[in-house]
Amino acid sequence: MPLLESFTVDHTVMPAPAVRKAKSMKTPCGDTITVFDLRFCRPNKEMMSERGIHTLEHLFAGFMREHLNGEDVEIIDISPMGCRTGFYMSVIGEPSENRVAEAWSSSMEDVMNVKSMADIPELNIYQCGSCKMHSLDEAKAIAKGVLDRGVGVMHNEDLKLDPSKLEGSTC
Repeated sequence: MPLLESFTVDHTVMPAPAVRKAKSMKTPCGDTITVFDLRFCRPNKEMMSERGIHTLEHLFAGFMREHLNGEDVEIIDISPMGCRTGFYMSVIGEPSENRVAEAWSSSMEDVMNVKSMADIPELNIYQCGSCKMHSLDEAKAIAKGVLDRGVGVMHNEDLKLDPSKLEGSTC
């Protein structure tokens, strides 16, 4: 099995919250697709709660589109990581990490301003597969943590994993 890009960076030195341009590629039509790692938590040190990350998933996708989409950028998808330390975001275009960080911070401000569970989009049995697994309070706590610490930028070359570290390593 090929080594996926996300596993070529050393998670033990990854800062959070921070944005990382994970990779970019060209489509057959010439469009650029860029994938970003939006790391909310330091891997193996912190983790978002399952209810909080689920509620954030419903809110974050819309708020990021409001702040980042434009003539040169369109978000394709924002999805939570299985490890619950962040989200991956795929976009058409090549926004800078700083532009993404600003949109992310603005989105967290928006989360802080959500008044009630009734204001969470698609929170019903028809549009959500686990509609009872939500917490606005936990989502706001995650957003507050991001805002309090500030969103930084990380670079692949600074996080390059030394393959010798993998010999005999376990959790």
